[in-house]
Amino acid sequence: MYTLTHINLPEDNIGAIYTVQAPELEEEYQNAGYQKYERNYKLIYQHKEYTVICPEYRSDEIGASPIVIIPVFLIPRRPYPVHVYLYAIDLYSNNPAMGQRKAGEMTRELFGLPHFAHTTLGRALKAFVRNIEETTGPSEEYHNDDLCEADKGNVIQHGSSAKCDENSQESNERKQFIFPTTQSTAAWRKRAAQILEEKISWALEAPKQLIKACFEFAKEWFKLFCRFLM
Repeated sequence: MYTLTHINLPEDNIGAIYTVQAPELEEEYQNAGYQKYERNYKLIYQHKEYTVICPEYRSDEIGASPIVIIPVFLIPRRPYPVHVYLYAIDLYSNNPAMGQRKAGEMTRELFGLPHFAHTTLGRALKAFVRNIEETTGPSEEYHNDDLCEADKGNVIQHGSSAKCDENSQESNERKQFIFPTTQSTAAWRKRAAQILEEKISWALEAPKQLIKACFEFAKEWFKLFCRFLM
């Protein structure tokens, strides 16, 4: 399991090693008899790759899950800080004429990233919206079927595999991703814009305020649902 701590971005750190420190939380776990370890994550931001070292605490109790203290800007298994994804999603969702490639390019330039592909944006958008649907329920304006129908437009059958199990002779279909159009992602963008409008859209023109708003949103979401935003 994870617990969040609100600390500065790695760009304020000297060097490529960023050690997460949360004295109050660490003291709490140490007093409870947990053993301290480390867990490392890779993060890319502002023309630099960082190794983020997070404290991990383990109990001797059988079946107990380790507790990892991570900074609010970090999403495990994703290479960029949370506000990078939220900015890209918001930019794309609130500009109907803008394609994913352009939104990806603008995001890459703003945050000093060597890569931020349109496919990265597309996956982040869907992960974000699915998270919203699973935790808060579908919007009153349309049902989850709208998202399913939009998703169908982004794949085509590409043949079938010969792999079968003992109880079935049916082949598993392969699918090939088709680059989504602004029309095919309309339902996804609309749903994302609904939630981001009050959370971060107001701060898009002020980078420091944007980052702060994204962190507050990520912290709020984790507190409510014990989940990351994507």
